[in-house]
Amino acid sequence: MIRDERPDEVVYKGSIMQIEQPGWYCQSCEEVVLDGPDSAVAEEAFVRLKADVDNLLTPQEVALIRKKLKISQRKASALLGGGPRSFQKYESGTGWVTRSMANLLRLLDSDPNRINELEAAHEGR
Repeated sequence: MIRDERPDEVVYKGSIMQIEQPGWYCQSCEEVVLDGPDSAVAEEAFVRLKADVDNLLTPQEVALIRKKLKISQRKASALLGGGPRSFQKYESGTGWVTRSMANLLRLLDSDPNRINELEAAHEGR
């Protein structure tokens, strides 16, 4: 087996993303062995492709918007919904952001001061 990067595809709902897949490739057959970081390459590509196809946000985009709003993961969950650990899951890639949450985050990204309205409504409870 040799260490190499070879062309591969990630497919989601008929859409295809080309990637360079690192791994251990057998020189005499088609077998490939992927370790954790190798598998992460395909997983990250799948997350990007799914976000693009389904018009969602990637974990990195969710984190960037939340940080732009200057709120913690816990506060984002409390203000925007999704459950007490939702933003931890969105940003770690262990949970998918919903389309409605993605749309809300996009609106807040374009006008971050609107978070103040949500904070005031939340405190007024």
